[in-house]
Amino acid sequence: MTITTAGPRPAGESGPDGGGEGGGGTPARDRWFPLACYATGQLVLLGWWLALHPGLMSPDTVSYVRHVTTGPWTATHSVAYDALLRLSLRVTGDLSPVTLLQTTAMSAALAHLAGALRPDGPRRRWLVAAVGCAALLPPLGAFTVTMWKDVPFTICILLAAGTAAGIAARPRAGARHGDGTPPGATVPDGVPAPARPRPRGRAWDPRLAALGAELLGAGLFRNNGFVVALIAAALLIPLLPVARRWTAAVAAVAVAVPPLLMSVGYPVLGVAPPPRVFAYQTVFGDLAVAYAERPGLFDPGQRELLTGIAPIGTWLRGATCHTVSRVYFDPDFDGREAERRVSEVMDLWRGLLVRAPGVILDARLCRAALAWQVGSTAGEPGGELYRFSLRDPVLPPGWEGTPIAAVMRGRPLSEGLRAAALSALDAAGAHRLEWLLWRGALWCYLCYATAALARRRTGSRAVAAVAAVVCAQQLGVLLTNTAQDFRFMVTPIIAGVLLVPTFLREARALLSPR
Repeated sequence: MTITTAGPRPAGESGPDGGGEGGGGTPARDRWFPLACYATGQLVLLGWWLALHPGLMSPDTVSYVRHVTTGPWTATHSVAYDALLRLSLRVTGDLSPVTLLQTTAMSAALAHLAGALRPDGPRRRWLVAAVGCAALLPPLGAFTVTMWKDVPFTICILLAAGTAAGIAARPRAGARHGDGTPPGATVPDGVPAPARPRPRGRAWDPRLAALGAELLGAGLFRNNGFVVALIAAALLIPLLPVARRWTAAVAAVAVAVPPLLMSVGYPVLGVAPPPRVFAYQTVFGDLAVAYAERPGLFDPGQRELLTGIAPIGTWLRGATCHTVSRVYFDPDFDGREAERRVSEVMDLWRGLLVRAPGVILDARLCRAALAWQVGSTAGEPGGELYRFSLRDPVLPPGWEGTPIAAVMRGRPLSEGLRAAALSALDAAGAHRLEWLLWRGALWCYLCYATAALARRRTGSRAVAAVAAVVCAQQLGVLLTNTAQDFRFMVTPIIAGVLLVPTFLREARALLSPR
């Protein structure tokens, strides 16, 4: 009798899920697998790009282009994304190269995450199919070709999830045991098999540099993205089998650089910092809800502060916990006065947080319903889900007839594909499908369930690492969300779709008789 240590199976031998597709598999197949995932995603996303060329736009897109053309260039949105648009306009005279680049980067992110999930056993064909589904789903395909800073932000978070999963995964195939015996070797009966090598807990892993760059990218492509990066790092440190001090150091750099650029770097480059009032939109939403629910919390001086910024009627009309736009973007809201008195506003908010924390917390939880509530909030004031602007954006006065206006008009490269894309988006927009296709809460919970099942059955931390990044996105929405906007929770939807094969495999193993 011999004992065979765990290791890669010979070519053709069945893996844990049967059919030779799970477990180790053949090296040749593993080499082609990432390319198959990338090619599948790129082919589908290229179809979306041809259909919606040069890409979907929104009022935010107009702001981006104004920053880098007529000016002034401010850091109210991502300076990094503005720079990409500026480079595209200068080199090509068009904006479509940016959305084409987004399809390439998203395809790479999908392939990277699928490759990180592969060692946990899902069949290759099912992971490739999951990548194709993620790219084909109308919300995700159209999102990828939209000129939003949230697209590269989402790509960076997906890349970080894949890198973290790779670091947290079990030792790679081919690693030698502690006594030098390669995996798969047999030992005589009665001699204990060499223990599986454990990752060196204090070693530097080069993949940490990639993880740091990806978290940094999240902070550069969305002004509050560093919050998600900070939460992700805190959740990942206990999961990654590398030195915690190295992980913390990499994360600290990734989190610190974006605020440092905002305060010091961008002004040196001539990019004006955003108004403080812009960064505190959620505070004004909190105050509107608090005043409507418990006006007795406000003394005469505090009420005078509110009326100096906007009439009381504006605060009451904007007192919906699902969005801040009804007060912050109200025509009677005096942004200049709010900017002048923003320190007083913050003192008022902090005082309410101490005296009535439940009111503020309730407002934040309600505004973060996009991340936590599976069902739709469309029947509640301000709860309508924002998706896409399918029409050409409204341009500022004086732009009509200019070269910039020409490149900001829809110019599909295939009318047939455009008709199919619009039809698919219309079908996906049915109210009954909102919980599945447009809201991230369900997919967050699927990620957590998959991580728990995988950890229970195999002890794998790879899926748990993906779930940690998804949880960071979910918690980040709780802290920073301004409205029920689909784009804020795209990461969990994509990660959830790619985890479906793993979830089904783990659920089947749990339910099958032993």
